[in-house]
Amino acid sequence: GPAETERHGMTDPLGIVSIGAHPADVFDQSGGTMAHHSARGDYVACVVLTHGARVHDKVISDSMFHREEVPGGDELTSLMAERSEVKAEEVRKAGRILGFEDVHFFGADDAVLLVNEEIVKRLGRLLREICPDVVLTHYPKEEDALTNPHAIAGQIALHAMRVAGSVDPEDTNPPVSVARTFFFGSGAASLRRSVWDSDGGYYNDVFVDITDVVDKKLAALDCLVSQGYGGAYARKRIETNDGAFGTAAGVAYAEGFIASRGETHYLLPVSDYSMQAAQSSDHERMARYSYRIPVD
Repeated sequence: GPAETERHGMTDPLGIVSIGAHPADVFDQSGGTMAHHSARGDYVACVVLTHGARVHDKVISDSMFHREEVPGGDELTSLMAERSEVKAEEVRKAGRILGFEDVHFFGADDAVLLVNEEIVKRLGRLLREICPDVVLTHYPKEEDALTNPHAIAGQIALHAMRVAGSVDPEDTNPPVSVARTFFFGSGAASLRRSVWDSDGGYYNDVFVDITDVVDKKLAALDCLVSQGYGGAYARKRIETNDGAFGTAAGVAYAEGFIASRGETHYLLPVSDYSMQAAQSSDHERMARYSYRIPVD
């Protein structure tokens, strides 16, 4: 039973799906964690809800912003489709670097991402098909939780998990229940700076040490050229975001998550990291999280 599993350690492969609003999100928020689970032999997949070609594309959001006139409807639509495929190939390449190939593109328009029945049911059907044990996605109250596409993506994922747990006349797959949901961590490299930040009431309570795969994560982010991640930004993001999570976790680089709920254990959950920290001096602990990965 579950108690026996906990006493002897979990060895069965897990199914993990990371759901992001934009093409880069699953990589910058959970890329290292996905690499760990891929290497362990777990099933890893990602879902990209929007095509990202309207507001997160170098060609469209940059060059079009400085034009006196944007191309007409058909021309712009064609260009967006072309750029969407460029971004999709970047995502596939980044996924392969981290050890997974199962990528699902929903192609929603990123100008106005809304919680609607169509996208919720579609994601629910995909979850029934994949049967994941773990879902990673955006915190559903990020920033204003009203117009922020990350927050909306998290809300879509929550609705979809509820839908996936019930029967669907249009789907022959049986209901599926996700064991654990972790939201992408918040605030590692940002300051509270808006009225929406005052809501709070949550904190990052799960950290994954990604120091050993941060070079792979960097290579994956370097693939996302059209979203502006390649080069300097990929390095700055890893140092400021994963470095800040790492400092909080007592390691060089980490990804932070917010657990959706408490978890039941047969034994008290005391990690190897906690034991190591307890047996280390102050300077030994500082050296552990001060270490910087040399990257080209």
